[in-house]
Amino acid sequence: MPIIANRWFTQQTFKEWLILDLVLLVLGAWCAYVLTQDHNRVTTRESERLSHQCVVVNMNLGRQFGTINTALTGILAEVPHWRKQRDGQALSSRHLRTLNNAMQGVRNFLVIDAKGTVEASDNPELIGENFAHRDYFQVVSKQPSTTTLYVRPPFISSLGYLTMSLGRMIAGPKGEFDGLIIAALDAEEFKVLLNSVIYRPGIRAALIHGDGVPFLMAPNSKDVEGVELARPGSFFAQHMRSGRSTNVFTGALNFVGDERMVALQSIQDPMLAMDKPMVVAVDRPLAAIYAPWNRQLVQYCLSFAVVTLLLVSGLLLHQRRRQLMGRVQADHETERVRGVEALRQSEERFRNLTKLSSDWYWEQDEQFRFVRLPGHLDQKTRSANDAHIGKTRWEMGALNLTEADWQEHRRALQSHEEFHDFEMMRRGRDGDIRWTAVSGMPIFDTSGCFRGYRGVARDITQQKMSDEHIKHFAFYDSLTQLPNRRFLSDRLTVAFAASKRNQRYGALLFLDLDNFKPLNDQHGHEFGDLLLVQVADRLKLGVREMDTVARYGGDEFVVVLGDLDLDRHQSEIEAGHVAEKLRASLAQAYVLNAAQDGAGVVTVEHHCSVSIGVTLFFNHDGSEEEVIKRADTAMYDAKVAGRNSVRFFEWANRPQ
Repeated sequence: MPIIANRWFTQQTFKEWLILDLVLLVLGAWCAYVLTQDHNRVTTRESERLSHQCVVVNMNLGRQFGTINTALTGILAEVPHWRKQRDGQALSSRHLRTLNNAMQGVRNFLVIDAKGTVEASDNPELIGENFAHRDYFQVVSKQPSTTTLYVRPPFISSLGYLTMSLGRMIAGPKGEFDGLIIAALDAEEFKVLLNSVIYRPGIRAALIHGDGVPFLMAPNSKDVEGVELARPGSFFAQHMRSGRSTNVFTGALNFVGDERMVALQSIQDPMLAMDKPMVVAVDRPLAAIYAPWNRQLVQYCLSFAVVTLLLVSGLLLHQRRRQLMGRVQADHETERVRGVEALRQSEERFRNLTKLSSDWYWEQDEQFRFVRLPGHLDQKTRSANDAHIGKTRWEMGALNLTEADWQEHRRALQSHEEFHDFEMMRRGRDGDIRWTAVSGMPIFDTSGCFRGYRGVARDITQQKMSDEHIKHFAFYDSLTQLPNRRFLSDRLTVAFAASKRNQRYGALLFLDLDNFKPLNDQHGHEFGDLLLVQVADRLKLGVREMDTVARYGGDEFVVVLGDLDLDRHQSEIEAGHVAEKLRASLAQAYVLNAAQDGAGVVTVEHHCSVSIGVTLFFNHDGSEEEVIKRADTAMYDAKVAGRNSVRFFEWANRPQ
């Protein structure tokens, strides 16, 4: 008998350790799978975020390049007239100054003759200068094309500022090279655009010429000064060689050596016929991206170690007890069976609870009434703990659940089904909204009779708040709290559908502040931000709650008016009335207060008018882009007409 007993204990012990090894192996594999999935999600999410920031810069920069190209085309049409006038130089310089004042992103306009001499410019200091040695002149003179928009690499201008040029060739009577028109870009204006896409510390945004020469970086960094980004093997070279518009790379940057995730997107509108593309790059350190995941990895490892220690200790204790109980005399068999049964129930409860992630533990009887609620509850939840005992879950209610939801929950309980993450929203005794996720499984005794439910619950209030914050960040402008372009697109889709359903006109107003740039130049961007916030507040007060006010970018805003009249003429009157009301409101003086170092609170009174372009839409008479473009064209007409005015889009004056 002792020999047989020893063999049985040896075989049983081996099986138990084998099962424990398999359990730990499965648990470790599950942890590895969860961590791998989380790592992939972090990578995908950050890649999409960085790519989205590139898209934001691409859209804004492409639009500005298009506006500059339109201005250069207009200047080309005037050059022959200016050259025939006796005072052509003065006339053209005045026109260039006016055009430069009305545009953002351009530092200087230059009209250069075939010998490289500046014959007209908005800056008198540049007239008479000869730039035949410059790259932008050499390339155009050697490779002349009337359809190409020449985008040349960054350089230091003769006036000492960093710039890069957009140029168009002036053609002679026979189509030969007869000079060129240059728009020298303002680096500070584009730096504002780059700063707008930096949503976390450590993120960098850069504009790079297609030849691999950096133009701007935000924040400023000396690491890229003089660096040839197009050298073989670099992320920039791989991006250009791929032929795709957008790429995301991960690894060490070859010019600084730190590990980063980099999103690159080419900016080359085929409508502009650019000879070289621009590339926007947004990157973030991998250490910052994966910091939360690394902390999660440490937590999983520590938790796995603790679970392993508990299981091993429990198994050793169990085996020790079994050996001792095996030596008990036959008259103590009943007590041994009771001890084994108690140990089995304890182990079953432990295994069940380890399957659920919890903040606190609960138990219910056969009528689904709470009988136990131990656990680590926060103070707000603990205050209502005693009120739960003796009640069912539906008797206490939840703000987010209907009677149909409770009926489905009761059906699952009566069917003795296991459930997970049953979410309930309740109001605490202090008035705060609290979210709870509950999971549970049925309890059966040794004879298989149902004895109630046991499970865990966890407070998910912070998770819900984080989800709402992320949603708000994705659809609203962080400065003005107005809908951003993404949300504007959604509201336009709704407005088009409502117009089709109600057979009523709608209107889109495109607003551009006229005197915004001088405020930033004189007082700094802090006062400019304060003015944009006040503009947003005035716009919201000037329209109905059903209408949409969105920030389009920079100092540009869009207002969508829905449910106007059935008649087009009456709808124009209503839209014009709203536009005039907004123009008058925004023309009022702005009082801006901001604290500055060493000067206390500084008060600035600023006057800033607005140019408004208006276009109507009915049913689906154009895409979102076409409707916005019509309003933008009308706004440009208001600018040309002297600013501080409202203009409607006129179909008769546009080319078909």
